[in-house]
Amino acid sequence: MIVALISGFLFALIAQYVRLNTYDKIIATALLRSHEVIQILLFAIGVSSLAFFIEYLCGGTHIDVKPFYVVGVSVGGILFGSGIAILGHCPGTMTMALAEGSLDALFGYVGGILAGLLFTIIYPSILPLLGPNLGAINLYPQSNVAAGILVVAYAALLIFLGFKLSSPKNKQSI
Repeated sequence: MIVALISGFLFALIAQYVRLNTYDKIIATALLRSHEVIQILLFAIGVSSLAFFIEYLCGGTHIDVKPFYVVGVSVGGILFGSGIAILGHCPGTMTMALAEGSLDALFGYVGGILAGLLFTIIYPSILPLLGPNLGAINLYPQSNVAAGILVVAYAALLIFLGFKLSSPKNKQSI
């Protein structure tokens, strides 16, 4: 938990320093005009994956994979993406915007909390509409050695892609 907390603070500092939470950067990423946000997220996910695995090995956390419902995940993804497009913030950048006093972020948070509460209340009645339950899909092997190899390879790939991803804004002309 401590490693995750420290990683989260470091990510937030970097994100705040490069102004990752601005509407312009989020929309430029959505329109594929800039890859800065994607680069930072790839790096953050790579580092976080390693930190989480270390914490898992030390017994500080556990893995609980939820069932995969095709329709539910598809509709949820569309709603989540629509919220990002409307607000111009993902949940992480919305937190930074809220800390800076942004009212749209406040409305986004209130809307997200109310939507989550509504989903929790109606979940039992909409369960049949979520599509087939494909079970807990998990690529995580049971062996810690195999899992370690998988996590390190995954993290290295994400960090590599984060450094190599080119962006029209990131290219220097000579």
